[in-house]
Amino acid sequence: MHTKFQTCLFVFINLILSVACLNVFAAEVRDIRVAQQEGVTRLVFELSALSEHRIFPLSNPERIVLDVSGVNLQASVVDGLSALSSDVLMRVRYAKRNDGVRFVLDLAQAAKAKSTVLAANGTYGPRILVELEYGVQKPATVVKSVANLSKEKRDIVIAIDPGHGGKDPGALGQHNVREKDIVLSIGKELASRINAVDGFKAVLTRSTDTYLQLRDRSRVAREANADLLISIHADAFTKASARGASVWALSLSGKTSEMGRWLAQQENSADLVGGISLDDKDQLLAEVLLDMSMNSTIQMSLNVGDSVLGEMKNVAVLHKDSVQQAGFVVLKSPDIPSILIETGFVSNSTEAKNLASKAYRVKIAASIAKGVIGYFTKNAPDGSLVAWKQNKHTERVYTVGKGDTLSEIARRNQVSLPVLRQANNLSNDVIWVGQKLVIPAG
Repeated sequence: MHTKFQTCLFVFINLILSVACLNVFAAEVRDIRVAQQEGVTRLVFELSALSEHRIFPLSNPERIVLDVSGVNLQASVVDGLSALSSDVLMRVRYAKRNDGVRFVLDLAQAAKAKSTVLAANGTYGPRILVELEYGVQKPATVVKSVANLSKEKRDIVIAIDPGHGGKDPGALGQHNVREKDIVLSIGKELASRINAVDGFKAVLTRSTDTYLQLRDRSRVAREANADLLISIHADAFTKASARGASVWALSLSGKTSEMGRWLAQQENSADLVGGISLDDKDQLLAEVLLDMSMNSTIQMSLNVGDSVLGEMKNVAVLHKDSVQQAGFVVLKSPDIPSILIETGFVSNSTEAKNLASKAYRVKIAASIAKGVIGYFTKNAPDGSLVAWKQNKHTERVYTVGKGDTLSEIARRNQVSLPVLRQANNLSNDVIWVGQKLVIPAG
C-alpha cells in the first residue's frame, strides 16, 4: 500500500511539473499583421515557435474562431488588437483557452476562411496565415501590424539631471555627505522607476561622477527631445536649523536676461519655439514668439512641480508648500519644461542623516516618480503611447449609414442595446441616416 501511494504521488508531482514547464516554455504570438485586397483579407499570426491550431466559422453574428495551442500573447500584441480591421474584419478579440489562446474574428459579412502554416525564414518566425475571402481580388497592401502600432507611439521622455559632479562636489554637509553623491543616487533610482513604466523613458545627464557645464545639461535634454527636465540638488545654509525639500521653476524675470542669448543662437531657433523659425522675423516679433514659448513652458513647469510637490510632502518635510521660482540657469530652456528639486538641507543634521540613508533616497525618488508619472498620465502629449492607450478606452461617435439598425450597430461595437440607447437618450430603436451616435467606451 505504501509503495502504491508513493507511485501515485510521484506521477502526480511529475504531472504538475509537466504542466508548469509547458507554461514556462510556451510559444508566444509575436505579431499579427493584416493585409487587404478587394475581396480578400489576410491575417498573419507570427509565432516564436510552431504551434498547432484549428479554425472554424460561427454564424449569427458572423465570425471566425482560431484556436492556437501552447501559446501566450506578448503585451504589445494585446495592446494593439483593437486597432486591427479591414473591409470585412471589424475587430479581433482573444481569450485564454486551456494552454493556448482563442482568437475571434468579428466579421461585417459572411466570409470563407482557410488557414495555412508558413515555415520560419530569415526574417519571420513560423506563421499561421488566415485568409478571409468575400469578393473580387486586387493587389494587396499591408494595413496594420500590431507589433508596430505601439512602436509608432513615442515614449514620454524625462531628462534627469543629478546636479554638480566630478570636480564640483556641491554642498558639503554633516555626516560627511556630499551633494553630488546624494543626487546621483536619487537620480539613478528615479530613472529606474521612470523606465519601469510603459510609455516612459528616462535619460540621465550624467550617470557617473563627472562634471557638466550647466548649459550642457540642457543640451542633453534637448538632444533627447525631453518632455521634462528634472534637476536634482541638495541645499545648504549658514543656519543649521534650515530644513525642508522644495521644488523650483524658472521665474518670469529670470527669462528676460536670457532673451538675447537664445535669439543669437539662430541654428537652434526653430527648436526653441516649437518649430516656428525665428530666422526671418524681426527682433520685436522674435521676442514676442520666444516670450510666448517661455510663458507656456514655465506654466507647464509649475503644473508638473505642483504634482511632484504633492507627492514629496508624504515623504519629506517641505521648506515651502508651493512651487518656488528663481532664475536657475539649468531651467532656462524655452522649449523644455524644467523643474529643480532641492531634496533637503545637508547643513541640517537630521536631513543630512536622512539623505545619507539609501532607504530614504529611494523614498524621495519614488515620490518624485509618482508625481511626474501622475502628471503626464493626466496630460499625456499627443502622439505618445500613453495618450494612445487612453484614447483606446474613450467613447467615439458613429454616423448612421444606409441600412443600419440600432441592434446591428450595438452588435458590431460590442455594446448592449440598453447601454447604447442610454448613451444617446433614445426611447426606442428608431434611427436615421446621418444621425450621430455616441458609442460608449467598452
